[in-house]
Amino acid sequence: MLTIFIVVVALAAVGGVSAVFINRANKSEKRLGFLAQYDSLTGLINRPLFQDRLEGALARARRDGGLVTLMFIDIDGFKEVNDRFGHAVGDDLLRQIAGRLVTVLRESDTVARLGGDEFTVILEGANRVEDAGRVATKILRAVSAPYRVGDREVVITVSVGIAMYPVDGDSYSELMSGADTAMYQAKSAGKNTYQYYTRSLRDRTSDRLSLLDDLRVAVEEGDQLRMHYQPKVDVARGAVIGLEALVRWQHPQRGLLLPADFITLAEESDLIAPISQWILDEACKDMKAWLAAGMRPLRVSVNTSDRMFRESGIVESIAVSLAVADLDPRHLEIEVTERTIHMETERVMRAIERMSTMGISVAIDDFGTGSSSLVQLQGMPVRTLKIDNSFVHRINERESSAAIAAATIAIAKQFGMDVIAEGVETVEEMHALADLGCTKVQGYLVARPLAPKDVVRFVANYDTTLSFPKA
Repeated sequence: MLTIFIVVVALAAVGGVSAVFINRANKSEKRLGFLAQYDSLTGLINRPLFQDRLEGALARARRDGGLVTLMFIDIDGFKEVNDRFGHAVGDDLLRQIAGRLVTVLRESDTVARLGGDEFTVILEGANRVEDAGRVATKILRAVSAPYRVGDREVVITVSVGIAMYPVDGDSYSELMSGADTAMYQAKSAGKNTYQYYTRSLRDRTSDRLSLLDDLRVAVEEGDQLRMHYQPKVDVARGAVIGLEALVRWQHPQRGLLLPADFITLAEESDLIAPISQWILDEACKDMKAWLAAGMRPLRVSVNTSDRMFRESGIVESIAVSLAVADLDPRHLEIEVTERTIHMETERVMRAIERMSTMGISVAIDDFGTGSSSLVQLQGMPVRTLKIDNSFVHRINERESSAAIAAATIAIAKQFGMDVIAEGVETVEEMHALADLGCTKVQGYLVARPLAPKDVVRFVANYDTTLSFPKA
């Protein structure tokens, strides 16, 4: 009896273990099945299942009629959030955004996460094109409300591109391409908005991609970029006080292009770093040549982008340019936008400290358009504030513009900084600035940007009085 009992217990035990293994296998199989179709972070459907759903929606629309709307949603500035707060905050933000998308849409609508910060939405059953715009507006409002992530509040926005069957295509790939194109147009329009895909938009996008390819060739070959320099003057003393380096692109077919035509493309791609290094190299080399030609000492100013602070050793790049040109750092000024200071505060402050130690001057460009605090400003070794041209152009038309200009001048005076107004185009603007206490200006009223060969002659003809300020 004992032997039989032991055998029964043993078999029961074996059966129990087998049951455990079978249960675990079933759970693993279900989990693998879930992961094959759903995003593990947000719980939304993933790209393969999304493609299935969209192709099914298109098949139904071909059979029954009606519209199918595809929305491509991309988070504005998500990389900056990850860089600034860490990936854990970014993941939490993605989960919350996914939840808001599900909440604001109907149960019959499809929401997917394709990966990274990209989401898509499929709408079926609409009969009017404008219905998609109303849904997109609801999405924008829902997503832009503040988020609580850990112990901080985060505000984020999205850009939405819309493509529709049968207006913009009748296949998965055509609608995806159209919605993606429209999304980038929404970003170009200022972000936190939506755009419909249209034929003209497709043509503009094709042109943009062609221009990007041309720019890549221009950077690689190095013979199409040009430097021009806009003088900065003190009108009260009748003297040139510096020069701002401005890049131009001599396109083989399109002629001379201004920065507004291609710098945004460079910043969105991987070209901004080599272009920025080229500008630094050329500006330092040209200043050295002007000094050798007998021009009195001045500073040449070079603009920077926030990506230079995030992705490259900006101070090391500057040091290389100075060393190659054998230029004293006192002859170089770096312009940092107020937006960059706000986005990359810690990196910017460390970089500015190092530049100051090297003897390089720093100016804050577009002052008044960002949100840097006086506490930040007080702690930075900044030499100059530049009044943004948007306030200069309206200084005689809007009290608010005059008030911002006056406040910038007062702040600069309080902190012992210089102040210069950019974009001055009329005598009336110059007089209004002088009445507020700003006599240092740059703009078309003084001079248009000059080719390097014309700089020495311009400086010699314009002034004879101002000596180089001691560091």
